[in-house]
Amino acid sequence: MPDRLERYRAMRDPGRTPEPFGGGAPGEDGSGSARAFVVQKHAARRLHWDFRLELGGTLRSWAVPKGPSADPSDRRMAIEVEDHPVEYADFEGIIPAGNYGAGAVIVWDRGAWWPVGDPEDGLARGKLVFRLRGHKLRGEWTLVRTRAGDGGKRQWLLLKHRGDPFAGPGRPFPEASVLSGRTVEELAAGTSRAEAAAREAARLGAPARPLPRRGPAPMAPGARRAPFDRAGWLFEVAQGGQRVSARREGTGAVLRSPQGEDLGPRFPEVALAVALLPGDPVLDGELVVLDDEGRASAEALEARARTGASAAAGAALQRPATLFAFDLLALGGRDLRALALADRKRLLAEVAPAVGSVRFAGHVEREGKALHREAADRGLPGVLARRAAAPYRSGRSADWVLVPAARSAAPRPPAPRPRGDAPAATGAVPVERTVNVVHPEKVWFPEDGITKGELVAYHRAIAPFMLPYLADRPLVLTRFPEGIHGRSFLQEDAPAWRPRWLRAATVHAGEGGRTLDHLLVDDADGLAWLVDQGAIPLDVLAGRAGALERPDWCVLELDAGDAPFAQGVRVARALHALCDAAGLPSHVKTTGERGLHVLVPLGGQLTHAQARTLAELLARTVEAELPDLATTARTAAARGGRVHVDALRNGHGTAIAAPYTVRPRPGAPVSTPLRWSEVNARLDPARFTVRTVPARVARLGRDPLGPVLTERPDLLRALARLRARPGAVGCGRPARSAPFVTRRTPGDATRRRARRLVVPARMWGQVAEPRPGGDFAAMCRPTRNRSRQ
Repeated sequence: MPDRLERYRAMRDPGRTPEPFGGGAPGEDGSGSARAFVVQKHAARRLHWDFRLELGGTLRSWAVPKGPSADPSDRRMAIEVEDHPVEYADFEGIIPAGNYGAGAVIVWDRGAWWPVGDPEDGLARGKLVFRLRGHKLRGEWTLVRTRAGDGGKRQWLLLKHRGDPFAGPGRPFPEASVLSGRTVEELAAGTSRAEAAAREAARLGAPARPLPRRGPAPMAPGARRAPFDRAGWLFEVAQGGQRVSARREGTGAVLRSPQGEDLGPRFPEVALAVALLPGDPVLDGELVVLDDEGRASAEALEARARTGASAAAGAALQRPATLFAFDLLALGGRDLRALALADRKRLLAEVAPAVGSVRFAGHVEREGKALHREAADRGLPGVLARRAAAPYRSGRSADWVLVPAARSAAPRPPAPRPRGDAPAATGAVPVERTVNVVHPEKVWFPEDGITKGELVAYHRAIAPFMLPYLADRPLVLTRFPEGIHGRSFLQEDAPAWRPRWLRAATVHAGEGGRTLDHLLVDDADGLAWLVDQGAIPLDVLAGRAGALERPDWCVLELDAGDAPFAQGVRVARALHALCDAAGLPSHVKTTGERGLHVLVPLGGQLTHAQARTLAELLARTVEAELPDLATTARTAAARGGRVHVDALRNGHGTAIAAPYTVRPRPGAPVSTPLRWSEVNARLDPARFTVRTVPARVARLGRDPLGPVLTERPDLLRALARLRARPGAVGCGRPARSAPFVTRRTPGDATRRRARRLVVPARMWGQVAEPRPGGDFAAMCRPTRNRSRQ
């Protein structure tokens, strides 16, 4: 394989230029992985911008004389040049005179890119479409090859995609580096705004003395209940991130937490920017990870904090961090702590870049209430209020208070810090996991006055009973973002904006179907987040992640329809008696509407097809024994006022209402587990609601449905007992359903031919005289497969 950096190295002398020469491990290059991109403004003989995309272990590079433009009508020429090493993405400095490309180089922009299609094929064909996520450049772009220019160099056009939300004429980009905050002219002249700021600090009386190497203890805010306006105070948005003190140390940087831990190895993009800041500043600020809407995400920050140093570079591309600097403790060797806050922030604005991995945290003067309202509406933790004339004092101070936003949920306690001998990858920075419930006062059940906040409170209260049914079990959501009478939609795939601590499991929607990532919920925070997103009913699959094809239960749904509910109770009792006689445990819950779910635990012993066969066998048997009360007919016209016994709730990708889930109906009914003694003529499902079920489970002290998750019945013996039952359903009897059935399952809403119930004759014989090693799975193979044996 040819060395793609051979030409690059031949044009440079490592003894005469500080540019990197490669040799580092290449990053991930999978089709779905983020790759690095960088744009470097280069004041060489001719000013230009170098546009570079990481691909195949190098940076593919183009020189763009006029620089990128967000205007789709601009066709910017891009001249293809030699590949550069991936380490060049971090290079900012001066290439000495006499070297190739001599001049100043700044990192004008950097971030991650994703190709649309095969990138190597696109380059070969002369059209590469890709998406960028940088500090300045975002959205969709295209490189189109035109012709060979002077010297045989291939020329391309760099184009902004029309219709892209980040496109538009008259949108100039900031010209300073996203790392150092310097312009290329300042770097070339060896100057910076930090020098002038250091001179101003001296004029203000800041003493020339270094800060302690590990830095002073941080200044901490107190607390205040109500927002306020006040002259002489500065108000800033609280991001809810990780507090750090940042400073250059040697050729690198230290990001020190209040506990004394250096977080720099886990956040290398921020450490690099701090190391390149001119004037050797010591910063105080918040480390955050911003989501696609520019809001700080505590979940994403926690995920970054749990990433070991070896994987930090890849994590920095996927979830880049930002240090919002809100105070300046030292600059140019001078201690600024005795200066007034207003002076320190004025100096900080000259040092910290406006755009990049380190940013100046802005503020407003006097108007604290307005900023607090904005923070609450955006779901942010609150507002920091600081007295403009105050010096920097370690510890808590009345000069600095935190005003929490009223609409923010209480944060989850931070994860414990790792022991000193624990590897970095397993530790966690103390980061608050926050579920911000937006507008909890919004009424979602207008007939009952039940609000979003009350629904969140219900799920937190019921979580110990509900979570065992959700653990490792893929969810299907129906979302009602405006309440039960507003628009709704089914959501099977996990949303891209979900918190990073919410897991997902891949589910294949049948042969030739789609592949979907279903959410998994492990704790009460996950439940609260789902409710905040408008997920009112939570439906669950019968199989768990890692064993999706082995359901934990088979279910029969009893739908009374137009029949009296008491008739459904009688059918449920008959099913219970039938299962008891066969030696099958059975459990029951309300559907949350006018129905009941009877669940038979399987212990993961059957496939979905076999579970459906068992459910159909039970349904046919109870239909035969109670022909005036029960039917398996699918159409309403054919039911004739009887209870529908539905066995088709079993199957790959088929979901049922989770135990304790709320249904989107007036009254906020709950799908509630019952004791069999409660299934009688007095049973009224409407009594079980979000306002009554928490007290009910507290009174019972246990979950009546719980054994369905652990029991493992003897299915062979149960089948033999069903066979010996008088009037047992005959073999090969077809189901009494319409020839075609339309049923909706996750990922598959197509019309399907109704499956005929076939219980092979050999099946009974095997139960009567089981072969050694014979099992239920072998007996339930479809008849057409048996004919080939």
